[in-house]
Amino acid sequence: MKRISAFLLTALLLIPSQTASANVIEPAYDAVNLSHAWNLGLKGAGATVAIIDQGVNLDHPYFKDKIVDGYCYVEITSSLRCPNGTREQSGPAAASQRRIGSIFLTDEDHGNMVAGLVAGNPTAEAPGGVAPDAKILMANVDLTLNGILAALRYIKERREALNIVALSMSWGGYFTEIPRTWLQCDTNPQLAELATLLTDLRKAGVMPFASAGNTPTLEVATSVFPSCLKDVVAVASVNTKNEISWYVTMSSKVEILAPDYARSANTFSYIQASGTSAAAPIVAGSFAILRQAFPNRTPEQILSVMKSTGTKINDVIRKNIPMVNVRSAVIQLQQSASVTPEPGRTLNIGTFNGKIVVYARGYTGSTLSWRIAGRWQRVTVTQDFQAFDRPTRAIGADVTVQIHVDGSAAPVFTKTVRTR
Repeated sequence: MKRISAFLLTALLLIPSQTASANVIEPAYDAVNLSHAWNLGLKGAGATVAIIDQGVNLDHPYFKDKIVDGYCYVEITSSLRCPNGTREQSGPAAASQRRIGSIFLTDEDHGNMVAGLVAGNPTAEAPGGVAPDAKILMANVDLTLNGILAALRYIKERREALNIVALSMSWGGYFTEIPRTWLQCDTNPQLAELATLLTDLRKAGVMPFASAGNTPTLEVATSVFPSCLKDVVAVASVNTKNEISWYVTMSSKVEILAPDYARSANTFSYIQASGTSAAAPIVAGSFAILRQAFPNRTPEQILSVMKSTGTKINDVIRKNIPMVNVRSAVIQLQQSASVTPEPGRTLNIGTFNGKIVVYARGYTGSTLSWRIAGRWQRVTVTQDFQAFDRPTRAIGADVTVQIHVDGSAAPVFTKTVRTR
């Protein structure tokens, strides 16, 4: 087998470590309208995201009780070992960032940043991950083709037991000194098993997301794997001005965008991340939230809604590329999941004087339930027309209310109102 040149896509683009300010809103999360889902209590509970990268510092506050499983693989040619001293290890301890003796390899810091953006615990110094209630399977491997394949086999084996819904890959590689025809993913025989495993995972409900790359060269765009493979969702990044980041490896393969500037963990503290390595885990975490919120929707339906409701960003080469917009995706999925009320019955939601008001006509004897800011309210309708109000703390905030009737699994009525 020809040797591959594998690389971390943001190894040279990370801003030096800095401590984040306590309790400050994360601008990157605001850019994707994440708070809307959090206010509804949607934070990825019950879902697991698999990550193939380096390991994490298991003692970091961001990862306390977060790593539900791990896998480590080290090439026979490497002088390093897995945490238990072998070349292959599984279980949560296998996710540990590698050390020489008792000293962490701080140049293997990338996994902390990626995992933190997916599902890190919120702390007083940083906001936590996009899906802070989700769990992580951390595959801590040498980024060689053998290591990547071994990790994918393990993830496939653990998929059902851990409810793995997404795979985040913030790295890329390409072959050197190979026949010209191999530059295209679909004609490269050495990527055949990689492509098959990723296709199998997607068919099984694990959506694979990969960074598009940080090399602004068109010739590279169609040969960087795994993002070039047909069943992998290629993720590129935007800057603080919602412009395509200058370094992005842009091609027609890029399907969705996310910010490149969110804060996350490094080995001992916190870091301002950058690069498409930051964008992929933000999208994977957002996907996990939507899978939690809408378990009856297929992964393909959720991805389609994420792309159709995304904030449209223009590039020099391409136009209207969607940047993930969690609020818009949640609203679209809520509306499409609602049940049509019976004839002669009417439900509505309004707001005045700092209150959310639910109006019901024709529901005498029925029980209505809805949730606002994570708290459920349940009432019994005693009149043909009746209104129920509830004070809300935030004025000028968008609030989505889903009304369930007599314990219905799906909401009968959904509406988003701006409180006043």
